[in-house]
Amino acid sequence: MTRALAQNGATVYILGRRLPKLEEAAASCANFLPGRVIPIECDVTSKPALEAAAARIASEIGYVNLVIANAGIMGPTYNSLAPRLENDPKGPVTIQEVQSELWRNSVEDFTDVYRVNVAGPLYTAVAFLDLLDRGNRQGNVKQTSQVLVTSSIGAFHRSWVQGGLAYTTSKAAVNHMVKGLASFLVQWKIRVNGLAPGIFPSEMSRAALGNDSDLTIEGALPKTVQPLGRAGRDEEIGGTVLYLASEAGGYCSGTIHVLDGGRLGLQPGATY
Repeated sequence: MTRALAQNGATVYILGRRLPKLEEAAASCANFLPGRVIPIECDVTSKPALEAAAARIASEIGYVNLVIANAGIMGPTYNSLAPRLENDPKGPVTIQEVQSELWRNSVEDFTDVYRVNVAGPLYTAVAFLDLLDRGNRQGNVKQTSQVLVTSSIGAFHRSWVQGGLAYTTSKAAVNHMVKGLASFLVQWKIRVNGLAPGIFPSEMSRAALGNDSDLTIEGALPKTVQPLGRAGRDEEIGGTVLYLASEAGGYCSGTIHVLDGGRLGLQPGATY
């Protein structure tokens, strides 16, 4: 996302807890002039950190046109509850196993996912509302200001064993939050939209799949997992962000954009 925006001339502030990672990302975009990437160390679950980031951007630029809320963590998963083969010596999963596995994690393990995945994007958006309003008044682009929140296709399907109940339900909450904020903030001409990616290369997806190879190569994933046989590519999610950030996407508000290569079509009970 950062690279796509910077390559097209945007000044992009990237926020995160791990400053060395941010600096590495910024260095990789150093040649994208006139675009610039500026790292700011910031924990999006901390209101003082968000206030400080917004104050710095206000002093340096004075406005923003787009805020992308991209924070997310997986939380507890329950792979041991996946359906077993008929010849598995353990037999079918029992309700006692279900109870034991779901009880294993603390309440904090569950609520921490909501703190990052739901409260994080909300307070990120709130911290920048004044700067987004200033972006509208700046008039440097035709389209009105926008908050873009990263959700997940996990929000749409009922198979939560691998993704985890905390993660999938938090992303469903994100989708509803996008729609609610879009309906409310439109009176100030601030739009809110969401992205619901499927499998894209990231630290989270590699950990979930247990695979460090290049997942974007044709055939990297079985078609029972991903109909196109591969993960999504940088230009595919970057191009979607560019569309939404540009004048072409200026009529979008309250929408959730699914980028999953057809994966949801494999999921039982998927609705969107």
